[in-house]
Formats: sequence, C-alpha cells, structure tokens
Amino acid sequence: MDKVRKLVLTTWRPVLQVTRMCCDAKVKNLVAFPEVNIGEGKLKYILAKVYVHGEMGQSKTVIRGVSRVKYHLDVYDQLQKEANKLDLCTQCLGGGIMVHDNDKHYIKIYGRSQTLGRADHHEAREVLHEHDKYSSYKIDAESGGQDA
Repeated sequence: MDKVRKLVLTTWRPVLQVTRMCCDAKVKNLVAFPEVNIGEGKLKYILAKVYVHGEMGQSKTVIRGVSRVKYHLDVYDQLQKEANKLDLCTQCLGGGIMVHDNDKHYIKIYGRSQTLGRADHHEAREVLHEHDKYSSYKIDAESGGQDA
C-alpha cells in the first residue's frame, strides 16, 4: 500500500500544479477581457457572458457593438473569435440596436435581434455605466422597442 501511495502522490502533485497554472492563466485572461467594445453611430449590439470553460460561476458580462454588419450573429461571431484566442467561452444573452453619439456623451439602447432575441437593455446600461469611459454618459434603455 505504501508503494501505491508514493506513486500516486508523486504523480498527482505535478498534475495538480499544472492544472492550477492552466486555470490561473484562463482566469487572468477572463479578468483582462474587455467588457465594452462599441463603435460610434447606429450599431447592432449584443450582450453576452464570457467565461472559463466549465466554470460559469466565473463569468463576465460584455457588450459588443458594430456599425457595419448585416446581422447580430456577425457581431457574436467576432466576439467568439476574440474569446477563443484567449481560450474562453461565450454565451449570447441577446441583441439590439444602440445609437452612440460620442460628442454629446449619449447612448440610446433599444430593439431586439431577430435571431438572438432581445437583450436586457437595462443590464447593458449598467455594464456601460460601470465602464470608466461611459460612466458620465446619458444612457437611455427602452424596455419595449422596434425590431432590429
């Protein structure tokens, strides 16, 4: 029994250390992942969760908004590529339309995505307000709205 214990302990400790290093790197990637990346003008935007694979408890809500795309899925595809490079996973929470006027410090959020469904615009507003760049902006989030 002592031989088995020595064998298990000597092989288990290095495996555990490698696992911790791998998980720590993914968590660092998640912490460094930007919450907000939006353009200016009228945008199709998505609200999504980014997380470490298998650990939904460690997630971050992010917003991506792009002006020159035809579909909300194109915005989500860009987010997935960005997250996959850092070995992170994504879950889309919905989409809508965003009008961003940088000069007036104003953002209007409304509408829905035909494919991804309606994002929680009030949650999107909170994510934007928490971001340093948009904390001073006036942000209107409509509860009803038009189709995107």
